[in-house]
Amino acid sequence: MKNTMLPRLKERRRHIRLHPKGDAYVRIDGRDYPLHDWSPEGLLIHPYRGGLIPNQKARVEAVIRDIQAPDGTIRLNGMVLVTRIDSGGLAARWLIMPPSQREKLLHYYARKPKKA
Repeated sequence: MKNTMLPRLKERRRHIRLHPKGDAYVRIDGRDYPLHDWSPEGLLIHPYRGGLIPNQKARVEAVIRDIQAPDGTIRLNGMVLVTRIDSGGLAARWLIMPPSQREKLLHYYARKPKKA
């Protein structure tokens, strides 16, 4: 059943998820978790050992650093909706982000190489 679900998940995504190549993390309630991958739509934290549950909203700060990249570091603050938590980590999609930060995120993402 997992194999039949994967193509549908990929089809729903509008953006390719990127893996940071540096010290990237997501801060939730003062605790830092490793950022596994991200896109303008959302992010994946892995591993995750916290108290959030699916369909819960949370305020987060995401820090994405790509070593040896001309763009350097980007810091984002916003609200996410937890979509799932399982052995693969915590997946969340962005709900609310200040327009200036959203613009920064889209510009940062547009400059990154994408691999399918």
